[in-house]
Amino acid sequence: MEKQIINAKGSGCCRFISGLVTMLAVSLVYLLSPAFGQTSAGDYNPVIERGISAGMDADRLESLVARAQERRVSPERLEGMMEPALSLAERDLPYNPLLQKMTEGMAKSVAPGTIRQVLEQMEQGITRSVAIVDPWMAREEVRIVMERGGEPRQRERGASAREFRNVFLETTSHALQQNVAEGTIREFLDQVVPGRAAERGAVPSIAAGLRALPEMLATQDNPEMSIRLLIRALNAGFTAGEMQQLPDAFRYAGLHSQLPFENIAGGLDWQMGQNMPADIILENLFQGNVGGGPPGFSVPGIDGNGDDNADRGRGRRPPTPSVP
Repeated sequence: MEKQIINAKGSGCCRFISGLVTMLAVSLVYLLSPAFGQTSAGDYNPVIERGISAGMDADRLESLVARAQERRVSPERLEGMMEPALSLAERDLPYNPLLQKMTEGMAKSVAPGTIRQVLEQMEQGITRSVAIVDPWMAREEVRIVMERGGEPRQRERGASAREFRNVFLETTSHALQQNVAEGTIREFLDQVVPGRAAERGAVPSIAAGLRALPEMLATQDNPEMSIRLLIRALNAGFTAGEMQQLPDAFRYAGLHSQLPFENIAGGLDWQMGQNMPADIILENLFQGNVGGGPPGFSVPGIDGNGDDNADRGRGRRPPTPSVP
């Protein structure tokens, strides 16, 4: 009996050791596999070389590779995710927004397939934008605007037409991805050129206006009104940062005044007609003071100026967004 117990114990011990060895072997294979094992910087050289050949910035690529190594993304998977960005770079189209989105996705441990899907949508948007932006920039009057440059710091460093093209391709792509119709975007760009905004050479303000277009409350149902208001603001000298604030200003004006969009638009027209500075107009809208006057003031054609309801949320204006 004692002998049988000893044999049973020995048999159990052997099975335990055998199972342990098998488990260690499987773990070793798992850790050494390309998808999960550590890879050296040299393993990513083919990806970097392809990116540089396509015209990508070397420092940006190295930063992306460092993030991939940190997240244990293999060179093969990284190149697969980068394919939409590489395709754009090879066609001399803006690719940086895609690399930025890829970096953010890896930082949040988003699945590579999901990242690739988002980047493909961005690539499609920029590709569609070419048919809108390039014919517009080829017009003589637009070329003159671009030659004048944008803000002083851009003129000082000699910002090129290529840089401006990339900006408009990116903003147009953003509008398309927000379901703004191509015809609406073309109409906005067509109306910009004859206006005073073009005379000022305020290229960043025009680009900011185009980026604000999808965010305006009326764009889906009444795009003509959104275009008219944005063009009016550009002609009044709104800066890029001020253009970016207009959509939120309209939302706050509607919230505090309880007036329909058409009335708020009329109030904006009135204030700009009185040559009020852009920062004052925005402050009035954020506080629900649609008419821009003192308490009790009423703009003709507008039922009240919002003062009866303006106490709600006053002083809670959101921070000024940064200009890209």
